[in-house]
Amino acid sequence: MDELPKDEDLIIVPLSIEAALLPDWYDAVVRVAHPLCRRIGVIEKPDEWLVQIQLPKDRVGAFKEGLVAAWEAFVAERKERGDWE
Repeated sequence: MDELPKDEDLIIVPLSIEAALLPDWYDAVVRVAHPLCRRIGVIEKPDEWLVQIQLPKDRVGAFKEGLVAAWEAFVAERKERGDWE
């Protein structure tokens, strides 16, 4: 079994997701983060969700790349269905 990283080897990436993008964008973020992260925390507010993703420092690059690709796909899908301004 893989050893868990020590706290000093982890970083927390904070994200804010506007209500207009929920729940679809949150679901996309979780799909990207899930295989890479150690923990995901969410605070649900009326106008936004605050998301904190804890992951090993050596996976931050992969997370950012995955997030960019997921955002591009998310925007393209919304534009295709006419739900993007």
